[in-house]
Amino acid sequence: MRRAVVLAMAVSISGCSNEPTPRQVQNARAFEALLTAVSLHHAKEFEQDARLIDQRHDAGEISDAKYRELAEIIEKGRAGDWAAAEKRAYEFRKQFGDSGSFFE
Repeated sequence: MRRAVVLAMAVSISGCSNEPTPRQVQNARAFEALLTAVSLHHAKEFEQDARLIDQRHDAGEISDAKYRELAEIIEKGRAGDWAAAEKRAYEFRKQFGDSGSFFE
């Protein structure tokens, strides 16, 4: 019982500020579009989505660390290794758990 009270207090103190920022939402949308193109092996859409990710990184919307991870996926897709790109994309998404694909 005491644990439950402490946990409830901790949750209330931390608040419910787990909402993603607009930046994180746009990054998630860009990534999910890339993942869809990879899964469907749709080269034209893939290139558009890869360019959007490049643009978001160039604008400072995607961190260098996350961009390096996304670049691995893009590299594999551009090489025509759709299976490896898809596997890496799902690994990328998995790091966010149940919170969605929100990232900086």
